[in-house]
Amino acid sequence: MADSASPAAAELDTLLASVAQAAERHRWTAVTEAATALPQPGDRTVLLCASPKADASALAEWLRSYLEGQEPLSASLEDLHTDPAPALRANRVVLALGCAELLGPEAAEAAAALAARPPDTVVVVLTGAEALTGDGDLDLVARRIWRLLYAGPDEQWAGGDLIDHQCLLWAAAEAPEHLRERLARDAAALEARMAVKVAAPARLQAYRIAHLLDLASDLIAEQTTARPVDPARRRIAQGAAVRTALTDGRRELLRTLDAESSAAEREVAAALRMLEQDLQRDVKRFLERHREELSEPARVRSLVGNCVDRGIQRWAATTGPGLRARAARIDFAVCELIHRLDEALRGCGATPECVGTVPTVSLDGALMASANSSAGPVAPGRSPGMAAEVVVGGVLGAAAGAVLTSGLGTVLGAGVGAAAGGMLRHMQAEQQLVRATAYGQDAVRKRVAGLTQLVPGAVRREVGALRRTVEQTLDRASRELDALCPPQDSGEDMPEAGHAAGPDITVEATAELDALRRRLAAVRI
Repeated sequence: MADSASPAAAELDTLLASVAQAAERHRWTAVTEAATALPQPGDRTVLLCASPKADASALAEWLRSYLEGQEPLSASLEDLHTDPAPALRANRVVLALGCAELLGPEAAEAAAALAARPPDTVVVVLTGAEALTGDGDLDLVARRIWRLLYAGPDEQWAGGDLIDHQCLLWAAAEAPEHLRERLARDAAALEARMAVKVAAPARLQAYRIAHLLDLASDLIAEQTTARPVDPARRRIAQGAAVRTALTDGRRELLRTLDAESSAAEREVAAALRMLEQDLQRDVKRFLERHREELSEPARVRSLVGNCVDRGIQRWAATTGPGLRARAARIDFAVCELIHRLDEALRGCGATPECVGTVPTVSLDGALMASANSSAGPVAPGRSPGMAAEVVVGGVLGAAAGAVLTSGLGTVLGAGVGAAAGGMLRHMQAEQQLVRATAYGQDAVRKRVAGLTQLVPGAVRREVGALRRTVEQTLDRASRELDALCPPQDSGEDMPEAGHAAGPDITVEATAELDALRRRLAAVRI
């Protein structure tokens, strides 16, 4: 099984189960045994694969001290070239090569195959580093190992550190002074690799499934005879393979739609909670900057509405890319399935693009439509928390001045009256700000509550519409397949496991193997 944290883990586990079922049906005994022997994701077993001149015994002893007494398994590169099964059964592989060693063709091929494993599942250890006398020797070893294990066609060595490729130097004896720091670093890296929690990545599971399918292909080749194959049986086998792909593809795609839709709704819900917090803060600050304009209720409503509208538009613009990415993943899954089915149906004699056009989904479109539909007046009518009167400071000031200056003279009365009027105007402005802020925050809650109803519902409707279209498309493909390749009368397209091998059985096995390969190629890791 693959690491359950990987998005592709469920698809790969389902595919592995399908491979095991196919092996039972077609009596691929070697495939069944290899699949049964695969380890659990957390299995800590280490396989030490050593070349003839690698210091394998000293390295094995060193590994044992960091594996809590667990004995590492061992295999030679020559044996792995003949039978790679032991490497497939290990979640972790240590490939030990001698620094100055020249490998034979079979050992070199086996070493390159091991180095091509997913990065977290293999580490290359170059033993005998104590024999290196200087930087020239070190560069020569790095260049040779890179060319042997990592170089692509026509790719030239450009220098660099082999640790970037999970390739480490190691020495059992005391090393020259100039290498000690490098060896200490690499030993620490190897120790860290042995101590880390084991979790078989999805790429390792895909690597194993690919090997099982190659093994099945070899078995089918051995069963193939020179006798001609009945065209009718070939057509039945092709139909069986397409039906398997159709059934599995439908299930996997609908699971993807459900997962992405649920994730999008959770993403929107979290973004709306943040939006409410941001708008509550923004409305308060915005009204503070416009405190001189808060005496008229209509103006307050306009200010709050504009502030909230702009905040929601900014929120939609920042939330949209995440939803577009989810929609792109959905569209890719739909497109892949439709194209695979179209190709498979054409192999059965259908016309090109018989499945129809590929439907798409627009989650950010649903978001923008919902955001725009909620725009407009924040709350109609008069808010009970808003001041309705227009304060005229001069009138209040004059009245206050008349009271405060009785008997004190005209000049003093005028001065005190102006001060009192200013103080009352300030108090009135603060009261208006408090009322306007309360109104604005209430308006924010109502708008966000509306969006909480609108946006997730719009996402569900978009995905639901796509789901219905996809179901109709797949039903149409199924009817097209039945017309081109009618199923057997018994309703079973594939033979029972007990049937003897022959040309017809081989065709059916080949068709199912091709369908399994297409499923593996479609898994996104």
